[in-house]
Amino acid sequence: MIFESLHDSAQKGELLLIAGGYCRWHLRRDGVITIYEILSTRPGAGWEMLSTLIEQKRPIQAKCPQSMAHANAWWRRRGFRLIGTETTRGGTKLNVWRLEC
Repeated sequence: MIFESLHDSAQKGELLLIAGGYCRWHLRRDGVITIYEILSTRPGAGWEMLSTLIEQKRPIQAKCPQSMAHANAWWRRRGFRLIGTETTRGGTKLNVWRLEC
């Protein structure tokens, strides 16, 4: 399943691959970039990928489980603002982060 998602994103031009990470994202009809996944295996790779998206000069949105304090702190340190919370069907509480570019 993950390979199909990666393939589909690559076909749409919505996949960033760099040494040490990848980011799968989507440009919504309303002009907001939604980050689906961002995976970093080396220090600085996450910021490198995020900087590439920021260059598009569009709002960026991401969701992160509330239980992942380190990950939520990462979004905050990058200038994202907490705009709300959501609960998944399975009961997981998600923080919704947004950066206006």
